[in-house]
Amino acid sequence: MLCQQLGYQESDVIGVSLAEFIHEDDRSKVDRLLQTLRNERGEASLSVASAVLDNMGGTHFIEWTFRTVPASSEFHHEIQVIGNNITEQVKAKQHARFLAEYDSLTGFFNKDGLMQAFAKSHDPQRLYAVFFSDCYRFRLINEKYGQDVGDLMLMEAAQRIKSVMPADCLACRPGADDFVLVLPLREQADALLLAEQLLQSFVQPYYLAGEKLVPSAAIGISFYPDGATELPLLIRQAESAMFEAKASNQAIRVFHQDIHQQLTQRLEIEQGIRRALDQNLFEVVLQAKYNLQDMHLNGYEALIRWHDPELGTVPPDVFVAIAERVNLGEELDLWVLSNVLQQIATWRQAGYQVKPIAVNITAAHFSQPELFNRVAEMVSHLDLSMDCIELEITEGVAMGNSQVILDNLQAFKNKGVNIAIDDFGTGYSSLAYLKDLPVQLLKIDRAFIQDIEHPKNFGLVNAMIAMADAVGMQVLAEGIETERQRDILLKMGCDLGQGYLFARPVSYAEIEKGWI
Repeated sequence: MLCQQLGYQESDVIGVSLAEFIHEDDRSKVDRLLQTLRNERGEASLSVASAVLDNMGGTHFIEWTFRTVPASSEFHHEIQVIGNNITEQVKAKQHARFLAEYDSLTGFFNKDGLMQAFAKSHDPQRLYAVFFSDCYRFRLINEKYGQDVGDLMLMEAAQRIKSVMPADCLACRPGADDFVLVLPLREQADALLLAEQLLQSFVQPYYLAGEKLVPSAAIGISFYPDGATELPLLIRQAESAMFEAKASNQAIRVFHQDIHQQLTQRLEIEQGIRRALDQNLFEVVLQAKYNLQDMHLNGYEALIRWHDPELGTVPPDVFVAIAERVNLGEELDLWVLSNVLQQIATWRQAGYQVKPIAVNITAAHFSQPELFNRVAEMVSHLDLSMDCIELEITEGVAMGNSQVILDNLQAFKNKGVNIAIDDFGTGYSSLAYLKDLPVQLLKIDRAFIQDIEHPKNFGLVNAMIAMADAVGMQVLAEGIETERQRDILLKMGCDLGQGYLFARPVSYAEIEKGWI
């Protein structure tokens, strides 16, 4: 049977030494075991695994069991051997070891593998740079063209890294679209040159699935031993520098102490968010929305607020961005939804008829297939109807145009839930994606309203309202603070308004006072 598995006939192996079939790297090991058996006076048995070559030169793994038995001839004893083919088991173990240290998609190290490789190979006397790179909008590419295209893009990106980075570079894909590189340097200035080469390679067009994809990227850099001597800290420093590069619209950023302070603050806020979710420390306030024509109340927008005992009052644009960055955006959404639905149920039980309350949904959450069912279950549990809430998404979500997003939009629309595109005008404002979306409302960002009398802002707002009208959507202007702004918007045909001119965000208790 073993002969057949290795591709030999019995006639091929009779009279041939077993050593001829053992891989040369394992022959000495087998020879030592055989010598040990020959020195035994009584019966003995020993086992050893070795690589064996088949008749085509391929490698198999055999577990040999050698046993001495009394001989019937002039020899004191003879040695019998039984071979068990363990090739599949060995390959499975090798694959498991590979997955424990490497990323299966790119062949680069995973995070654990990088730590081990750096610990074994680095010279404490040398200078090293740590690069942390991130591709902008990779998630949207993944959603629009599918994960297979996203995987192909990552594989090609890995090949580009190999082509431009030195041979002694340690490359790691810790997850998603991030890459971490550790490079030995002669001097720090070399790091910027290498980063620029890498960046140029990254942003060359990718021709995948019949499409030309042109991503952009950001790279953060930290240095060993100047920044730190522990690789996990160096990676966090480089990641922080990468985030600063993105925030400041730069392609490359080197870590420095100010960034360290910002990183520390972000870590404190992240921990505070987790604590606030666990201990129910957030608060929801409501800001009213009005019909500009007759000033009738149209509904409310739910706004989350947070005053932490240790951090003080943290602005929502700060902590929401951090929550999304550390994958807490979904939990934050669900907390707000639950809080709002509970309050609506309480008011309805008290006999109050409440106008719909709009809740913002983060980008990653709206891309989840289970979002609609989860919201529907929350509403049903409180014996409410779906149209008691409205949902607000960003332009980035709408532009993603993935099937999951479209399915969620359509499912909510079918149940009477109005969807608004928030902060319209700050992204990719285009009829190309607006005309096919099941969205009912555009909210023009306050940045355009504050200086609406400026000719450029006036023209842009007028164009946005015209775009919305062309596709049958209503328009709400955010941040209205003066009668003059309201009058201009009304003449332009704007439907709804929100801002300090009408109402500031107030607590649930303040809303109730207005009803009594």
